[in-house]
Amino acid sequence: MYQTLEKILVAELAKLPTTSNAVDAVQPLVSVDLLPANANRGPDLLLPTTLPTVRLTLDRLKTIGIQSVKFDLAYPLLRPDFPHAAAYLGFYKQVVQEAHARGIKVMPHVAVLFADTPFSLFQGIYQGLDLERFKHEYRDMVHLVIRELHPDFLDLLTEPDTHARLTGLKELNQPETIVEVIQFALQDLDRGKTLIGAGSGSWSPPAFAEAIAGQTTVDYISIHVYPITGSELANVRTMARMAHEHHKQAFVDEAWLYKVLQPGGNVAATASVFRRDIYSFWQPLDEKFFTLMMRLAKTEHIGLVSFFWSNELFAYLDYALELDQMPYRQSNQRFTQTVFRNMMYGKLSPVGEYLQQTIKGNEPATGSSGQ
Repeated sequence: MYQTLEKILVAELAKLPTTSNAVDAVQPLVSVDLLPANANRGPDLLLPTTLPTVRLTLDRLKTIGIQSVKFDLAYPLLRPDFPHAAAYLGFYKQVVQEAHARGIKVMPHVAVLFADTPFSLFQGIYQGLDLERFKHEYRDMVHLVIRELHPDFLDLLTEPDTHARLTGLKELNQPETIVEVIQFALQDLDRGKTLIGAGSGSWSPPAFAEAIAGQTTVDYISIHVYPITGSELANVRTMARMAHEHHKQAFVDEAWLYKVLQPGGNVAATASVFRRDIYSFWQPLDEKFFTLMMRLAKTEHIGLVSFFWSNELFAYLDYALELDQMPYRQSNQRFTQTVFRNMMYGKLSPVGEYLQQTIKGNEPATGSSGQ
């Protein structure tokens, strides 16, 4: 798997000019996910230790040069009838204030909670949900987020297949339904200065991007990039060009190297794959993926690139059979403890140092951290 992914990355990088040679290139904003503020943590967001962790994380991201942070603020967390909704809203107001105080832009992602998966503490929250109820409640939450948080950017529905699977609303995996929900959410919305986007994963047909770009009033098309083994990278280029043809921006608002050869089923909810990301032997490939995304952004005029697993900017763990056999939540807990310890001491992983240099305008040689 390592050798195959490396071969793909090397071949794709060879197609693109380096930073210094790119013609008419743009400099994208570099963003990462603010993982301590991810809505799927649920009640853990309200623990007294969470906001200090958010502050520390923002401080360290600022040191790297990160210009924007993205975080899941997912439906139905802020619904009036959802437990602790007011407390969650108060938490996210503080998160936005802390980011802006450091000169970091914010991009909430009004997706849907990953209920009934290893990635979320929530269970059974979509029972009895139908499309009409979802449309109205989703619109209300979008309006609330804009009105109360005034974010710089706002992501709406960005992975139709993921939303369809999690909610049980199969209609959401159709371009016409996604357009309907987005346009309904944007009706009578006072956006202020917030730029709003929607889109799909690069593993989905570009028809989603075409429909959203041509039939909605979003400001940018969102592109999620994980697998690179099929047509996904070609789709990134196609989707970005579709956005520009409709006079909209293109953002790669979520990306990470997906450690699998033949993606199947739902890309964004696979703990058996995501658990692989914590191992240090992937560092050279993660660096190559960073470089690939940045070069793609500059050549395809993509205005923002956001990397998802930001914990790896501070630590990796060496592979061990014992670790690999642990349940996902247990291995991830051990990993996040190491991450937090390194954050406390201001230590970056080699990948964190690599991204720091990339943001400064230097494109380091990849693979310097060793395999």
